[in-house]
Amino acid sequence: MRTRTTATEGPEPAAADVVAWPSRGHAWYVVGLLVLAYALAVVDRIAIGLLVEPIKADLHISDTQMGLLQGLAFAVFYSLFGLPLGVLVDRWKRVDVLAMGIFVWSAATAACGLARSYAMLFVGRIGVGAGEGTVTPASSSLIADLFRPNERSRAYGVFMVGGAIGTALSYVVGSGAILMASTLRDWSPGLFGGYADWQLAFIVMGAPGILLALLVNFTLREPMRRDVVDAGQAFSLTPIFRQLRSNWAAYLAIMGGTVLNVMVVNAQIAWLPTMFIRAHGWTAAQVGATLGMLGFPAGTFSALSAGVVLSWLSARGRTDGPILVVMLQALVWAVFGTIKSLTPDTTIALGAHVVTSLFAIWAVTAALAGLNQITPNQFRGQITAIYTLFTGLVGVTIGPLMVGLLSDHVFPGPKGLQPSLATMYAVGGIGGVLLLLAARKSYSDAVIRARSWTTNG
Repeated sequence: MRTRTTATEGPEPAAADVVAWPSRGHAWYVVGLLVLAYALAVVDRIAIGLLVEPIKADLHISDTQMGLLQGLAFAVFYSLFGLPLGVLVDRWKRVDVLAMGIFVWSAATAACGLARSYAMLFVGRIGVGAGEGTVTPASSSLIADLFRPNERSRAYGVFMVGGAIGTALSYVVGSGAILMASTLRDWSPGLFGGYADWQLAFIVMGAPGILLALLVNFTLREPMRRDVVDAGQAFSLTPIFRQLRSNWAAYLAIMGGTVLNVMVVNAQIAWLPTMFIRAHGWTAAQVGATLGMLGFPAGTFSALSAGVVLSWLSARGRTDGPILVVMLQALVWAVFGTIKSLTPDTTIALGAHVVTSLFAIWAVTAALAGLNQITPNQFRGQITAIYTLFTGLVGVTIGPLMVGLLSDHVFPGPKGLQPSLATMYAVGGIGGVLLLLAARKSYSDAVIRARSWTTNG
C-alpha cells in the first residue's frame, strides 16, 4: 500500500506503516493547539446563551427568534460548508484549512458585537458557523495521523477538553463582560460608550482567535496521511457514497445517536442559563459564575474519561465501545436532565447538572473515535463533514428552536422553560438509547470489516 505524495507532505515513503510516527512531543503540541481552537469555537458559539435576556430586550425579539439565532443561523452554514470543507481536509493541507476557519469565525464573532439589529446579528452568526465548520473535520483527521490507533481515543478525549474549557469560558466571559461593561465605558467612553454589555462580550471573545489562527498557521507541521485505501487523483463523490452504503447501519448508529445527543446539548447550552434566571431568580452574572465553576471540572472529567473508557473497552475486545459510550450519555440525559429541568429546588437542579456534565462530552468523543475506526483515511474528512452536516442541521438547529417554540406556544410564562427543556431531555435521551440498541451489532460488524485494512503501525 502506497501513500500519495503531495507538495505539503514531502517524499513518499515505501509504505506508510514503516514510516515513523510524529514525535509524541509534537503530536501533543498539535493537540494542545486543537484544544485551544475548539475552546474558542465553543466560546464564540455558545456565550450567546448567557446573553439572551439583554439581547431580547435591546432587539425586541421572542424566544422563538432567539432559538433561531442560537441554532439555525449558526447551524446552516456550519453544516452546509462542512462537506466541501471535508473534501478540502481530505485533499489539501489540513493546517491551512484550520487556520483559515479560525480566522473567519473569530472575525465574525467580533462583528456580532457591532450588530444593531436582529438581521445583522443573524448574519454575524452565519459567519461564525461558516468558519467553525473547519474545526472538527480538520482536527479529527490530524489526530488520526498523529497517533497510533491504540492511542487515538485518549487523544480525541484530550481534544474534547476544549469543549469543557470553552463552555466554562463562555459563561465567565459573558458574565464578566456584563460586570465590567460600565467600568470599560467609564474608562473610555469614546471607545466603549456606544456599546451594550452583550456587544462588548462578542468583541472580547472574537479577538483571541485572530492570534490563534496565526499561531496554527506558522507553528504546525502537516503530518503524513496514513491508512489510505485505493487513493485516486480525480475528485468524485461516488467513492464516499459507496463507503457510506457499505456500512450504512453503522454510520446511522453513530451519527443518529450523536445527533440526538447534540440536540439535547444545544438545547441546554441555549436555554439553561435563561432557565436559572427565569425560574430560580438568578442574575446573569450569578449563572455565569456558577455554571462556569461547575462546568469546567465536570466537563474536563467528561472529555478525559470518555477516551479512557473507550480505550478500556477496546482493550477488552469490545467492538461496540463507541455505541455503549454514546448510549450511556443518552440515558443520563433522559434521567438527570429531566430532573434538573423540573425540580423547583435550585440545589437539586445544580446537583443534577453536575451529573449530566460528567458525561456531557462522551457522545462527541465516541463519535469521532468511532467514525475514524470504520473509515479509511481518504474519506475521514468527508465522513466527519457529513456527521457535522447532520449534527448541525438537526441537532444544533432543532434543539434551541424547539425549546423556544415550546416556551412561546406550549408552556408560556416565566417558568415555561422548565417543561420545555425537560421535553427535549426526555425525547433526545430515550430516542438515542433505542436507536443505539437497535444498531449496535451493525457497528460491531463494520469494525471487524475495517480491521482488514487498518494499519496498526
